[in-house]
Amino acid sequence: MFTWYLCREILKPFILITAILSALLVAGEMSDILGRVVSGQYSDWAIVAIIGYQLPILIPELLPAAFFLAALTSLNRMSEESERIVLHAIGQSDSGILVKVIGYTAIPAMVVMLLFTHWLTPLAEGSLTRYIIEQQNRPLTDIVTPGEFFSLNKRETTLYARRSNPAEGTLLSVFMVRVDDGRIAVNTAPSARIENQLQRQYLTLFNGAQRVFSLEPDDTEQINYRQFALYIPSVEADSASASKDAASTSTLWNSSHRSLRSEAINRTLLPALIPVLAVWAVALTRVKPRKGRVGAVALGIVLYILITFGQRTLQTSVEKGQLPLLASPWWYLLFLAGIALLLVRRRA
Repeated sequence: MFTWYLCREILKPFILITAILSALLVAGEMSDILGRVVSGQYSDWAIVAIIGYQLPILIPELLPAAFFLAALTSLNRMSEESERIVLHAIGQSDSGILVKVIGYTAIPAMVVMLLFTHWLTPLAEGSLTRYIIEQQNRPLTDIVTPGEFFSLNKRETTLYARRSNPAEGTLLSVFMVRVDDGRIAVNTAPSARIENQLQRQYLTLFNGAQRVFSLEPDDTEQINYRQFALYIPSVEADSASASKDAASTSTLWNSSHRSLRSEAINRTLLPALIPVLAVWAVALTRVKPRKGRVGAVALGIVLYILITFGQRTLQTSVEKGQLPLLASPWWYLLFLAGIALLLVRRRA
């Protein structure tokens, strides 16, 4: 009964805190996504898909903090309301409480986080990257809003269409201004549509006219054409960090690059932080009855910031080659766990 009670008291706030922190982080990302959806750069349902891909990426970053805060508040409440003293009186020591906290809450939370860091998060990273590229490479006929100017920054081109025909994928009454070698080219055409040739995207204007203006009057010219094709560069995934985040752990570990192998180790060390935090939660919350609950929680938050800062600093040093690969923060976590265990036994 006590084991079930302890698990319930920790897991309920753990799930709640994780949900709240996830909602806050997702809300921070929504403004940029909404702006792109409203402007037509992304499709109407893109916000749902992107948030769905981002959740498996954000959750592993929140789990250690959410678990530590849930364990701190729950165990501190038990101390404040004298439940820990009653447990000690019936033979349930802090060491016994620690074993139950680690075995029934910290280890399952660590297993869940391992599932995220080694499988779900890389899968979501790759899917999110591909989805965003697909959205950015959508045909202009789907992106351009009739009656509004649309800028093609890579081609220094501004496009305007008075109307559109979504059924045929065409823009009607098209006006396009393009800067090329210091000259301004103005194209007008009754219609335009996207055509794909050799895996390249072209905006083709039909039965229009092009007027090229220059500061020199003699250089100004006008050309009538049946078809005018403008190449639209595609967005490609060329980010090394994105490919690293989306790679499987086995691929990272088999790589010859130090930074990639370090990332594979980090995917295991981050979940291993949860049991270490569980030991510190038991050690910090052994307070006298009717003491302020904020003290242990505030100290725990400061301690969490220092612990995570130290772990990330060591991990960064390993990735940059300042420390050998064997000096990854596994020893740092063991050192922290040893200090917390000494505090638990000393207070016991």
